[in-house]
Amino acid sequence: MQRRSLLLSLPAMFLSAGAAFAQTDALANAFAALSAQGRRAVQEQLAFGGFYGGSVDGAYGPRTRSALINAAAFIRENSYGRAQFKLSDQADAQRYLTALTRGDLAKYLWGEGDESEGG
Repeated sequence: MQRRSLLLSLPAMFLSAGAAFAQTDALANAFAALSAQGRRAVQEQLAFGGFYGGSVDGAYGPRTRSALINAAAFIRENSYGRAQFKLSDQADAQRYLTALTRGDLAKYLWGEGDESEGG
């Protein structure tokens, strides 16, 4: 009987762990806070920059997450540190995604960044 109780409680443990992770994942929360059009715009920016090869559907998954993280690192490097985002911080993650949505980071994603400005 104890084994059955344990087996029945396992899905609940995984669901609650997943919910806790979602609450602490600032990047996922910031992405979810965007409109459907905004989420697709972020994925389009990432795709144009060569960071995202998935479907531009506005869904947040492992490909979108990986692309966001890799693009943020590339932007930081290509901007010589002028554009940095702490993706574990809710406000900063939101600032990053908003800038992507508006195209404000395009010059760092596929342009020459600040190279023409003297680095």
